[in-house]
Amino acid sequence: MNTQLKNFLVFVGMVAGISCGMGFPFPAWAQQPQPGEHHLSHPLVTAQILLVESIALTERGLQDSSTIMKTVTDQLSKAGFTVVSSPDQPHDAVVRVKCEERQTWTGPSKLRNTSPVPTSRLWKGPACHISYRYEDQSPNWSWDVRTPFEHSEEVAKDAGTADSGTFALQALQTQLAQDDFPLYLAAEWGQSDRLIRLWQQETELDRRLLILQLLGPLPSPTVLATLQRAVEDPALAVTAITALGEQGEFGIPTLASILERHSPTPQQLAAIQALGKIATHSQAPALFDKFVRLLKSEDPRVQTMAARSLGQLGDRRAITPLKTLSLHAWTDPSAHPDMQALREAVSWSLWQLTPSAHSEE
Repeated sequence: MNTQLKNFLVFVGMVAGISCGMGFPFPAWAQQPQPGEHHLSHPLVTAQILLVESIALTERGLQDSSTIMKTVTDQLSKAGFTVVSSPDQPHDAVVRVKCEERQTWTGPSKLRNTSPVPTSRLWKGPACHISYRYEDQSPNWSWDVRTPFEHSEEVAKDAGTADSGTFALQALQTQLAQDDFPLYLAAEWGQSDRLIRLWQQETELDRRLLILQLLGPLPSPTVLATLQRAVEDPALAVTAITALGEQGEFGIPTLASILERHSPTPQQLAAIQALGKIATHSQAPALFDKFVRLLKSEDPRVQTMAARSLGQLGDRRAITPLKTLSLHAWTDPSAHPDMQALREAVSWSLWQLTPSAHSEE
């Protein structure tokens, strides 16, 4: 038996022991030979060598894009990728960058709405459109990088230049040098090991938080261990806990242990919300018991999240305790926003759990 397999079996045993000790059944994922085996690996999960293709357009037509290509190459290199300069050289994928003084809308994409810049097909300002291809495939993924301004002519004029096209391309180059598109590309390809290395090397808080968010949907023992370490850092805890909710049943033991603390904290509230997300695709019996106990909390924020989580879990045994809480919430004279949120959460969950509520609509 090789060392890697031994380490994995030790990992499964440790997590299973923690789960059972806290009242959770042996996790379904731990019964599989490989964690996350049911998740299909992206064909570029091990991609390392990239070729960059770039094009720059202004109102005056095609422009030299060498500076744009260099900026993109530098950004990818910082993320640990190897970038080749000729299509004749072996490479795993091609990263394509199209920068325009006036963006032309290219249709929807899987990750466009995660861009820090508000997405709108009406945007006609300067933008760089990043996509990729490999072999004969051009996946429906893209990333937009935009300038803070939309009307390059006006801003260029205020800056004392008549060449709005060059001004816009220079502004886009500055934005590309600051953008996190290599991280999103690594996440798209499922490259959790690369993201973990970058997280360990990173010192800037915002980027560390972003990487934790991107790791959430990538279930693996190494990702789980990284998120568990991050939970212990107060500056990272809430983001790491939220990401654990993306790990499915992998994250239940850690999230449950956070709830054992006595007074409500932002970490506990995030843990309840994360467990509620897991509840949408898990039938772990201990989740139901945990949520029902939380309904008895004196903190309406905790009650709200527990009530909503029961609606997501879909166990109709929750109808009785939810009706009891509903009576309390609607007879309480408080007009506090937390109490109003509780009333709405209880009503929503009861609606989810009561078939007649749907048939009467």
